[in-house]
Amino acid sequence: MGWNVSAEVIAFIIVLVISVYSRQSHAVPSPKNRVFRLCLATTLGAIGTNLASTLMIAYAPLELLPLTYLVTLCYFVLTPLLGTVYFYYAVAVVGEARPVGRAFVLASGVPCAAYFLLVLANVPTGCLFSFDAAGVYMQGPLIIATYLVFYFYCVACFALVVFTRAPIDPVIKRILAVFPLIAVGVIAVQQLFPTYLLSGSAAACSLLTIYLYLQNKRLSVDQLTGASNRQEFLSMVSLMDEKGQPFTAVLVSLSNFKFINDKFGHENGDRFLREFAAYLGTVGEARLYRYSGDQFALIASCDGAGGNHDEAAATATLIAPLQKRLEEPWRIGGHSCTVGAAIGAVSYPAIARTPGDVVAALEYATVESRKLEPNTPCVCTPEMMGAIHRRNAIADVVRRAAEQDGFTLNLQPIWSESARRFVAAEALCRLTDDELGPIPPDEFIPIAEQIGVISDVTRFMLERACAFVRSYRDAHPSTTFHGVSVNFSAVQFIQDDLAESVLAVVARHGIPASCLRVEVTESAIIANPEAVRAFMEKMHAQGVRFYLDDFGTGYSNLSTLLELPFDVVKLDKSILRSVTEDEHLVEFFALLASGFGVLGTQALSEGVETPEQRAFLGRCGCDLMQGYLFSRPLPPEEAAAAIAASEGRGEE
Repeated sequence: MGWNVSAEVIAFIIVLVISVYSRQSHAVPSPKNRVFRLCLATTLGAIGTNLASTLMIAYAPLELLPLTYLVTLCYFVLTPLLGTVYFYYAVAVVGEARPVGRAFVLASGVPCAAYFLLVLANVPTGCLFSFDAAGVYMQGPLIIATYLVFYFYCVACFALVVFTRAPIDPVIKRILAVFPLIAVGVIAVQQLFPTYLLSGSAAACSLLTIYLYLQNKRLSVDQLTGASNRQEFLSMVSLMDEKGQPFTAVLVSLSNFKFINDKFGHENGDRFLREFAAYLGTVGEARLYRYSGDQFALIASCDGAGGNHDEAAATATLIAPLQKRLEEPWRIGGHSCTVGAAIGAVSYPAIARTPGDVVAALEYATVESRKLEPNTPCVCTPEMMGAIHRRNAIADVVRRAAEQDGFTLNLQPIWSESARRFVAAEALCRLTDDELGPIPPDEFIPIAEQIGVISDVTRFMLERACAFVRSYRDAHPSTTFHGVSVNFSAVQFIQDDLAESVLAVVARHGIPASCLRVEVTESAIIANPEAVRAFMEKMHAQGVRFYLDDFGTGYSNLSTLLELPFDVVKLDKSILRSVTEDEHLVEFFALLASGFGVLGTQALSEGVETPEQRAFLGRCGCDLMQGYLFSRPLPPEEAAAAIAASEGRGEE
């Protein structure tokens, strides 16, 4: 019988190419990556023995018949094994999403084991194949078993993927379901045309599909630096956690990389990143990962025998040479330039106990490192880990509160010295948890911004504030109470229809737009200047008033007051505290308050706590005051009573 081996030769070349290009991909020794390498080896072996067997059957002299028989026997072992290893690759992928039972894994190997016994039985019986005395190859009566085993594992692979309840990405699920169908189709064609050898082509098609979509090094290797990417870092951390392998992780965040790009150009910036990554690859015996644009991570294993001492030594081994190198200049674009970095480090499991802890600790420590001297590392401590856990707990509380309207509204009335009564109030958000107790706003508001629920917080506050104004105006028709101010985060201003949605809330509660005051910080203006300006102009035209919040804590740029329509400037309590403690600043404060008046803007002093401070503000011409001297933040009912009582006294 003559065979056409051209397809098999092409398949062998394709698999060789994949083997070469996949050497750098997915370096994490996870079950999926190990099985993929087994798929490569098995496919090469199956195609190689198939070609060798075919050529030896056709051309080898009779003296080499024993060797021909052995090679053919290896082919019969490896070819059906192709279906088995590809099935177990699918099992490994499913296992990454949801653990697969050990009993299932073992039971799935029974058909393969039975086939191996059949191959062994072929030696005395010739049930699969044999050679006659003249060296002619003959198929045995059970040759169909070779195909049945292959078909069984292809069908099993398809069924496993299609019917699994594991949370697998739909794209990956489709890929895993398609490649066994391709293999079945190709082998079916071979059965119809037995002179064409296509078993290797079936395997190569499956392998190429897997490589391109699941194992391609572009999915795991950063193309600029050649380092493994963030996903590989996360996979390695998870794998080492599963094995209980102690390690130290370091995150290096370049401090002034934007300056390098701006000054020397992106091409030189990329060249520097490659050089920096190449250096990091030589530090200790650590694995290197590109964590993000200008951040790199290192992982160094510890043997664990020396406990904390080993982990501290591993950390020092990574950080010490890096600090020394960062003190030296780098050649960038023909110039010498010193590049600084923030360095965070954490040990597992001494400090971080889970993969999530490792990532959170690295990022937290790196942020803390930026507050230290340049190139000074911050090694995560148990106290820092406790702060991270508290932040995560607060984040969970904030998410639940955002979903269930679990925040509460307090109002702190604002006093007018000239009117001798409360003329407005500030809406303050409060959050209390059964386990954590009351959570300060300066702790949960930044977290709400970071986790993306600050819009829900603002919506809640806006609804409650407008409802309070409506309720108070209904109860006191002749009131001179001006309204309630609501704080808006910088994040709010990326919303295109922000003005329309705010005005819709005001209209729904049936209150004048002038009863709403929006508090904006200078940092929010700097973050989104054009968006803030457009919002303010649109809202101001409808009668909404604006407060510039926390003046004196940030840039305190007077040009902001000149360019934007602010009605009130809230002077931070730190200013009042400073001027009352230093008599040289008294005249300055008086000039500041009067200067705002010249601009057509009222000054409101926060943090008024003593009669002396009140008297001082009165002398300086600061009419609006807010602080515990007048009222603490109150629930809506108590705030309404306090405002009404002040109006009664004011009329007297």
